[in-house]
Amino acid sequence: MIYKIFKILIIIFIALNTAYAQELLPPIQNYKPTLYNAASQNWDIAVDDRGVIFAANNQGLLEFDGLSWELHKLESGSIIRSVFPKGERIYTGSFREFGYWQTDEKGKMVYHSLSELMTGLELQSDEFWSIESLCETIYFRSFGGVFKYENNEILKVQNHISTAMEVFKDRLVIAERSKGIYYLTNENTRQELEGDLSDLEGLNIVELFALNDTLYIGSKNSLFIFSEGELEKIEDTVLNEFLSESELNHILSVSVEKVLIGTINNGVAEYDLDTKELRFYNRIEGLQNNTVLGMSYHQGNLWLALDKGIDKLDLDSPLKFFTDDSGELGAVYDIEEFKAKTYLASNTGVHTFQNGKMRLLEGSQDHVWNLEIVDDQLFVNHNTGIYQVQNDQFIPVKKRTGSFCIVQVPGSESLYLLGEYTGISIYDQITGKVREIEGVNFPVKQIVFENDEVLWAAHPYEGLYRITHNNFQNVEVQKLPALGETENYRVNLYKLNGQIICFVNANWYRYNPFKETFEEFKEFKDLKGFRLLQDTSDYFVFNNEEDGSILFTDFDKSKLALSASLLDNRLVKANENLIRPNDSTYYITLNDGFAKLDFSAFQVMDSEEWESVAFIKKFGDNDDYYDLTSSPTLKYRTSGNIRVQVGAPDLNLDELSYRLKGEEEYTGKIGSDGWLNLRNLSSGDYALEIIHESEQDSEKVLAKYSFAIAPPWYLSAWMKALYVLLFIALIAVVFLINRKKLRKHQQKLEEKFENEHQERLARIEHDRLVNEIDLKRKELANTTMMAAKKNEVLMEIQSELSKDQNSFSNQYRMKHIMNKINAAVKSKDEWKVFETNFNEVHEDFFKDILAEYPKLSSKDLKLCSYLKMNLSSKEIAPLMGISVRGVEVHRYRLRKKMALESDVNLTKFLIKNF
Repeated sequence: MIYKIFKILIIIFIALNTAYAQELLPPIQNYKPTLYNAASQNWDIAVDDRGVIFAANNQGLLEFDGLSWELHKLESGSIIRSVFPKGERIYTGSFREFGYWQTDEKGKMVYHSLSELMTGLELQSDEFWSIESLCETIYFRSFGGVFKYENNEILKVQNHISTAMEVFKDRLVIAERSKGIYYLTNENTRQELEGDLSDLEGLNIVELFALNDTLYIGSKNSLFIFSEGELEKIEDTVLNEFLSESELNHILSVSVEKVLIGTINNGVAEYDLDTKELRFYNRIEGLQNNTVLGMSYHQGNLWLALDKGIDKLDLDSPLKFFTDDSGELGAVYDIEEFKAKTYLASNTGVHTFQNGKMRLLEGSQDHVWNLEIVDDQLFVNHNTGIYQVQNDQFIPVKKRTGSFCIVQVPGSESLYLLGEYTGISIYDQITGKVREIEGVNFPVKQIVFENDEVLWAAHPYEGLYRITHNNFQNVEVQKLPALGETENYRVNLYKLNGQIICFVNANWYRYNPFKETFEEFKEFKDLKGFRLLQDTSDYFVFNNEEDGSILFTDFDKSKLALSASLLDNRLVKANENLIRPNDSTYYITLNDGFAKLDFSAFQVMDSEEWESVAFIKKFGDNDDYYDLTSSPTLKYRTSGNIRVQVGAPDLNLDELSYRLKGEEEYTGKIGSDGWLNLRNLSSGDYALEIIHESEQDSEKVLAKYSFAIAPPWYLSAWMKALYVLLFIALIAVVFLINRKKLRKHQQKLEEKFENEHQERLARIEHDRLVNEIDLKRKELANTTMMAAKKNEVLMEIQSELSKDQNSFSNQYRMKHIMNKINAAVKSKDEWKVFETNFNEVHEDFFKDILAEYPKLSSKDLKLCSYLKMNLSSKEIAPLMGISVRGVEVHRYRLRKKMALESDVNLTKFLIKNF
């Protein structure tokens, strides 16, 4: 009993010692149950041809497309025990249930149960623990037997207690409890393997794994290899003792010399058949759980289904990590390999790292900015001063103030400049004396020599200084003005090919000594935002300050990028550092340790990288998801928020984007959960492209999906047809209205023309009548005046005759003459002619005036007519055959008959009103 306990302690000590000696580990990614939102326990895990991960979980089938997790549950809610991708189908086994999952045309995983095909196969409490395929035949195993699914039929082909099965050399190998292994023939009979397998008798075989012509056989405490008819047990004390304590559960072989062993109690062991080296990956190294229930290997990645969670180990990664979870190391700022040891400068001090062991140098506690090997001596720029490391002793050089850097003076073997918190000091190594340079009273983080008499100093915060000196005496300090629109904050200084170069405000500048000013550094114009970390003869290394990635370039053909996500975003922000101890290795400082990059492996990995894929899993709008095999047309009312789920196994999300082509082109990033939303798109045809773009590769379209958005109902085809009809009808109505208006207008024009014509004729007639009337008026006036003149003459004759009446002898004759003259003056015929002519000129005059004044006599009417003609009393008197006085009297009487006021002019009254 004591021996057994001692033996267990020895094994544990060996395992722990081996584990801690392997502190540099590949990247380990933990996927916790809270992340994938399902049960903790996962029984099996597998990877399909695209790189999509499927895990058999206590709550159903877990799917991981590289961006998001999704749980697919069975209707019964049963635990899924096994999973096996085959083409487009994902076969799963559970309690008395077997079937496959397949995505429908809308991207939804749909389960197709095959349990009805097992009717009559005497299933009891069978749970199906493993699935394999041989050509197109699917085999699935429970402890009660092995079943075959072929041609839509399920048969039970083995009826014994089976503990494992595997396809080996195109035949199915089955392990039967305590009875070894055998082939299952096409006739479902047992056939022994060629060779001596007696060592397997009585063992409980828990796992079989085939790689090419080699079959790996595992019991709980032993590992066997069967190849070319020979069975070999791995006789390795450490391995076998480890297996006996850890309990082997799964085997994977990733190469002819490397075997991965999943255990129940101690995670995963990586065993090298050639070197007998055993490496452990368990909870101490970063796994979530030590119980490995399933394993799958794909493109260098080892996927583990654990009793708690799912983990991924990137075994082929060129990056190996040292992580200090204790906090003793802290953030690492610099690394140097010096005299067969690795020295780490961190915010807690200087640590040595050798053979997986880390130790703090005594006296080095506090913040360390960087390490410098100058002339085969290791110097430490410390928060309390500058120190030298000799035989792991921390020896002070100067302790008055903290220091940032140490630079050897060109042309001198013993003089060094120290960039300190308060200025610059000069250190003579031979004498050990340190002298502060007067005139420099500001912090100096970097020092670069332009020539023997000029040096450049970078303030950690406030800019750039040019310092001229005479053997570091008579110092003249010149502060450079701001480069660009902002102050020179956090300047980085370099000397490349004899030129002073600086990086400030994300831009590169070169000092022109002839113009004594900085100008754009055109050679680095495409590296805006990239800070230089390392320059060697073959590669320049830059840090992208925006996304944290590291770029390796030779400015010719080679261009490699290391994304920040591959470093788990653990770079020391604003103090990123990269150290190259040899041609094939880089150290990268991290905020809780460091990473070691095998640059040769990184170059090979980049050139031979597996062709990753991206695909569109779902495409839908506010109503539903759409057929992924067609080009759907979405309704406008539901297309306000288009949802697209993207899967991208083995791809860096930072290098993944989308481009939407339509009337306009849109680009953007895909969400961390694999979803992207396209909002408020206008109607039209679109093409969605999933794009992968990295620093070293040109843009590549990985997936494409075409769709269209129908116009809104008021712009649909039938509405457009209606609009056309309405437009045509409107045109017809407008045409008819215009035609009617035109006709009406034409009619009006005709009427107008006719009226104008009639008016013109009337005017002509009027003018003719007016002329005629004028002519008649003139004639009337003439005849009237002639009549008046005649009567006047006659009356004058009569008057003269009356004077000499007694002188005439023949009185009778005289009287006869007088009567004739009197008759001539008062001739009615003459009045009728006048009346006729007057009525022609002044129509209805007599009628109108009689209508107004019916009591007027004919003599009154005669006077009115003469007055209408605007004749004076003198002119009227001869016409009426009376005297002027008689006319006036007559006029007076007429006014009275007409009842006119005294101020009313009778002539004007008649002319105006009648």
